[in-house]
Amino acid sequence: MFSILEEFAYGNIPKDRGFNKNSEYGRAIASAADNEAKLLAKLSGEDKIIFQTILEAHLKIVGLTAKENLVYGYKLGVTMTTEVFVGRDSL
Repeated sequence: MFSILEEFAYGNIPKDRGFNKNSEYGRAIASAADNEAKLLAKLSGEDKIIFQTILEAHLKIVGLTAKENLVYGYKLGVTMTTEVFVGRDSL
């Protein structure tokens, strides 16, 4: 029988997920990519470097936020599950 915990223990966690290009998410990504390309075509020299640095910082922030939200959500879920079994007064 499949066990997500065993798969997790062995590091078998899906890292990449696909998405529908016609979804709201897909359209937002396409719009960002198109507009980034248009802007980069108009920039040169130091302006292009500054813009790329901003994009890299933004990607870092998004990644850190996603990680923090995952950890927070997981802890909250475990706390909620624990409360079901031991009661609020025992937490």
